[in-house]
Amino acid sequence: MAAARGSGEGRRPSGANVPFKPDPTAAREMASRASTYARRGRELYVSLDYIDASIEAADELGVRLWESLVVGLSDAEAQEVRGRLIFELGAYFGETLIQNHGGRWGWATLAGRKVFALLTDSGFLVFPVNRARKRLRSEEPEDLVTFYRSVSRERPKPSKAKLDG
Repeated sequence: MAAARGSGEGRRPSGANVPFKPDPTAAREMASRASTYARRGRELYVSLDYIDASIEAADELGVRLWESLVVGLSDAEAQEVRGRLIFELGAYFGETLIQNHGGRWGWATLAGRKVFALLTDSGFLVFPVNRARKRLRSEEPEDLVTFYRSVSRERPKPSKAKLDG
């Protein structure tokens, strides 16, 4: 399984129980951002319908938009636009995973730090926004499709993460 080095991403929580607190407010925000990304795709005739196969189109769209959205903008404006794109792509990835394989948005505590994450029903912690950022900035050689397939292949099992609240 491909995992971000040192992040614990894609790994099943160990017996140490990674504390995870679901965040319904953040979940609504991520659903809204995913919807914005899907609408952006429709405007460009790209079908983003939250099925597993749509991750490939979402990934390709993100890469295409990364440069084209910032043409003619100041550096600060370009940074803001790219930041929104990262969140939208990460949200779409996460919402597609949740809708097809189960999971919830929330906060994991790793090495004493709270990190925004998605806990899948099969017990994997994933960080879709971080993964989208790395993908769009060309910091990650693996495309989102490969990572999505590796995480979604797992069958749902009782989560071993310790849920707070």
